[in-house]
Amino acid sequence: MIKLAIIGTGRMANSHAGRFKSIRGCKITACCDTVPGRAKAFAEKHGIAQVYEDAGEMLKKEPLDAVSIVTIDKAHAPTALLAIKHGRHVMCEKPLADNLRDARRMMGAARSKKIITAVNFSYRNSPAAQMAAKIVASGKLGRIIHVEGSYLQSWLVGKAWGDWRKSEAWLWRLSTRHGSAGVLGDIGVHLYDFASFIVGSIAALQCELKTFDKGVKRIGPYILDANDSMVALVLFCNGAMGTLHSSRWAAGHVNTVALRVYGDKGGLDINLDHPAPETLRICTGKDVDKNIWRPVRCPPVPDMYRRFVEAIKNNKQGQASFADGARAQACLDASLKSAANGGKLIEIKK
Repeated sequence: MIKLAIIGTGRMANSHAGRFKSIRGCKITACCDTVPGRAKAFAEKHGIAQVYEDAGEMLKKEPLDAVSIVTIDKAHAPTALLAIKHGRHVMCEKPLADNLRDARRMMGAARSKKIITAVNFSYRNSPAAQMAAKIVASGKLGRIIHVEGSYLQSWLVGKAWGDWRKSEAWLWRLSTRHGSAGVLGDIGVHLYDFASFIVGSIAALQCELKTFDKGVKRIGPYILDANDSMVALVLFCNGAMGTLHSSRWAAGHVNTVALRVYGDKGGLDINLDHPAPETLRICTGKDVDKNIWRPVRCPPVPDMYRRFVEAIKNNKQGQASFADGARAQACLDASLKSAANGGKLIEIKK
């Protein structure tokens, strides 16, 4: 039995609890949150026995195998490093840290103590994403030349997710003072991981970030200064080039993640908004001459939570590790640096 604790019991933690509770051989035995009363309410909701407001105290007292960190971004690094110090395997929400230096510290500490790690890049849960990565790696598309990816949301122009002007859950995402790195840090990080998981590592990028006028500059304590649209020109280590873009102003898109990959033998189109079997399509072989796209069957795959638990049981690192998280963090840091320098091309630090 893998005994696990959840650290940080806000909204996203409910998803973690539900997923881990569904895994045979895994039990959530404790939870922790620095906000008074929040962990207790969470424990009552999910049937968790032990409640703490201090992670250090919990790690000392509880016989845990692993922790899942669902705190605010800036708390990821200190919390993970503390768990690693106590020898616990660690799953962490994205982004891994709020800067590359801390992400590398986390990666290095875990490696030195042979800790199993995972970063919750949730779009790797998609069978289509896993199949797309296999197709590219197989060489079926030939030499990869051009890539086009996007992650689009519409909650700044529509109310499908509620009125952002009246909800702290959305307002903090628009305020750097409240820990937001804008659309770049919130969903751009998913796009960078999604593209590099399928296509390969990113070597360099140019990025522009924009904060558009919303008709108001401040709502209560929230100063609305975080970026809400990004566009990046990306150069991959395999020689391919492409564009990746993300925005919260994309009317008609509740939460659309898509990628198109073109090689000298064929192309691939994945859109996680499209139902199976149209989620993933390819154009290869004789179909290239006639521009025919065909759906690809994508069998079920374990989600990131199950991969983490299985990795602990087998004592073998799975995807996505802290190393993957650090690579995505390097893209975020390079994007910020590029945008601050007029869209200058920045090499990704290895």
